[in-house]
Amino acid sequence: MSRIPAKLISLIRDNRDFLIVSHLRPDGDAIASSLALSLVLKALGKRTVIFNQDAVPPNFAFLPGAGRIQREGPPPFSPQAVFLLDSPSPERLGRGRDFLEKGLPTACIDHHVSNLRYAGLNWVDADSPCTGEMILRLGARLDVGLDRDLAECVYVSLLTDMGKFQFMTSPRSGAKVFALAAHLTSFGLVPYEIYKKVFNVYSRGKLELLGVALNNLHVSRDGQIAYISLDRALTRRFHYFDDTNDGLIAHPRDLAATRVALLFAEGDGKVKVSFRSKEPACLDVNAIATQFGGGGHPAAAGATVPGSLDSVRRRVLRAVRRALAGAPPRAS
Repeated sequence: MSRIPAKLISLIRDNRDFLIVSHLRPDGDAIASSLALSLVLKALGKRTVIFNQDAVPPNFAFLPGAGRIQREGPPPFSPQAVFLLDSPSPERLGRGRDFLEKGLPTACIDHHVSNLRYAGLNWVDADSPCTGEMILRLGARLDVGLDRDLAECVYVSLLTDMGKFQFMTSPRSGAKVFALAAHLTSFGLVPYEIYKKVFNVYSRGKLELLGVALNNLHVSRDGQIAYISLDRALTRRFHYFDDTNDGLIAHPRDLAATRVALLFAEGDGKVKVSFRSKEPACLDVNAIATQFGGGGHPAAAGATVPGSLDSVRRRVLRAVRRALAGAPPRAS
């Protein structure tokens, strides 16, 4: 894992007022790592405000401090520096990108291998399981003790970005993640209670969307590619972009023969594409997503691509087939 830059420590020690921004349509790591950083800075006597253009998803509203996340309006004070969390590119910040143009010192903390190093100071660690874990290390470097609130935030970062503890692709990474999870739960966390709050939250509308999505499931002739397509009528009907729907792609991914799973969700003049690989060591979907201006991780990535559903789907499927052609045969 990469070392914490000395300049990042100096930035924190030399200033008092900070703005924290994470990516639009925030997931568990974006929300929880932002809250974790706020807790670390507050423990040092700093002032913080957290901004995200989109609302906190209801399943993360239980996290300590979630009600303080600001969606609009000016900060209550003039920040001296801006932290950019879990966002590999400035485009992913949405309206938060405006803060890059204020002339303030900026520091990006992120674990995406696709990070563009766009801030004034960049600490990117692709070996970290989640941005929340990086915040935990930062707090330890600053001599901030770990308490229950901070542990809960980091645990949610870890739980969600590791896909319910699925995305460890080696014994070494698995041992590290589970050791960290065990340490965090020792601060009074009950894993089952957190799991219920984060994942057992389906509404009737989400179940209806799942049914429609499965009716739109397609599988390639050789079974290696499985994908779901949601056209604009469906994304409007189910308010797809107003909520987190990352779980849908698990269904095509979990087909026995699938090597790459895709989810296409059409918006106004663009398509959100989610990528999943069951063999990230040889089928790196981050490498495919970057061809379309996106990114992420070898096992899970995304992109928002201009164009119609049909045209984007054709281009993406062509790129996936090229990747499959260059990959070794499926492991037996």
